[in-house]
Amino acid sequence: MTALPPGIYRIRIDNQQYLSRAEQVPVTLLPAHEGPDQEFMVRGTTEGNYAITKPSQSFPSTYLCYDERSGKPEEGARVVMRVSDFPPCEWRIAQGAGPGTFTLAVAGSDLAIGIGPQKIYPPFLDLKSSSGEHLGWTFEHIRDE
Repeated sequence: MTALPPGIYRIRIDNQQYLSRAEQVPVTLLPAHEGPDQEFMVRGTTEGNYAITKPSQSFPSTYLCYDERSGKPEEGARVVMRVSDFPPCEWRIAQGAGPGTFTLAVAGSDLAIGIGPQKIYPPFLDLKSSSGEHLGWTFEHIRDE
């Protein structure tokens, strides 16, 4: 995959809904709308991985992460925004099943972000085995950081 340049992006799944963040709730999927809750800063970290954060220059930063109750990623862990000064959760962004799509997997793991099994609206996201269904994430560049 070509390296994703650092910048502010909207992240869409299967050409449908966008990653959306709100305070104190898990990350969800919502239809496109104007507002900063669907904007994410994407930056390269080490070894070709990426950190995905709330666009802000304040510290501590708010990172896209997963519920870490056991200290390591586990299948079914909810995807959340975590406030932390260090270290960020790192993601491996790899070519997806379709053209121009990507998988978002936990760096060093075979778990990727997918839609949770609960039949609720808006749907929550959780970690799934990346060997299962590959959902196609699209990164729409909004502006440079």
